[in-house]
Amino acid sequence: MIINLIYKYITISIIISLIFSTSVFSSFVIKKVSKKNRIGPYLFQFWSLIVFIIIWEYYKLNIQVFDFSNLLIYRNILLILVAVVPTSIIAYHGSKIKPTYQFGLKNFLDGASMEIPMRLLTQNLFAIFGINMIIYKSISLDILMNAIIFIQFIIVQEVIQGRKISSDILPEIIASFWFSISAGILYKDTGNIIMPMLAHGLQRMVTYNIRKVFVK
Repeated sequence: MIINLIYKYITISIIISLIFSTSVFSSFVIKKVSKKNRIGPYLFQFWSLIVFIIIWEYYKLNIQVFDFSNLLIYRNILLILVAVVPTSIIAYHGSKIKPTYQFGLKNFLDGASMEIPMRLLTQNLFAIFGINMIIYKSISLDILMNAIIFIQFIIVQEVIQGRKISSDILPEIIASFWFSISAGILYKDTGNIIMPMLAHGLQRMVTYNIRKVFVK
């Protein structure tokens, strides 16, 4: 079972890495054609969405994306708060740099759109691969593995950028893990990707305002 789990984890890691590589290459091509590359920051999300649609359509999977039957309930509002507030506080402690930009819709969309590769594609891929057994109450294995895989990419990104791996990235890792678990539960409970997207956009907004107020 462990070997099978590792194999599936590596397979999904490769899929996500290939999508990320495609987005980097696409951005490079766009920059060669046009000096203005406004869609560059969203190419990873775009290609993730394309891959998800292909998998969803080809395999005719029963994956919920826009279930509106149980959105406005107390538990979901609480889950959004649980996802946003601790993550924002941890992220604030991880970076004491005061924001030099004015928060806008783009910043909100940057966070919200990341739920396409993180929850819509990757978490569903783990579920499709059968990695969805319950671990504890609302936390299932697909949610946990999804959280781990994006921690892995935080570390890989540090290596790619030539930065030394140190305890400085620990707050970012903790914040990512906490948010992924909370948002993963939120998506699984509601079956509506809009909910974790809303939570991620709000998290960016709250983190920005905390840094704006408290960082000197």
